[in-house]
Amino acid sequence: MEPGLHRIYVSVTTQEQWYSIMRECRDWFGKNWRTQPRVKRKLTENSRYGKNRPGVSVWFEVPDLRFATWISVKMSLQVAGEDKHKAGK
Repeated sequence: MEPGLHRIYVSVTTQEQWYSIMRECRDWFGKNWRTQPRVKRKLTENSRYGKNRPGVSVWFEVPDLRFATWISVKMSLQVAGEDKHKAGK
């Protein structure tokens, strides 16, 4: 993880949700953020989960933790920080 970035985990069920979060990241931070690779293949209907797939936990690394609250409220998604994500496993 790059210095100055905070890792948050978001539970998404569709590609549209994932892309919406990435658009918000670009609006907030420009190029100063990262996301987990290969999420799209986990969210496709041809994946091993099929149409009844559960939420996929996807990480984002962002410089401002207020972004987690914003995404949680704006998109009604479950968001957790790195410490709570590890505690849930």
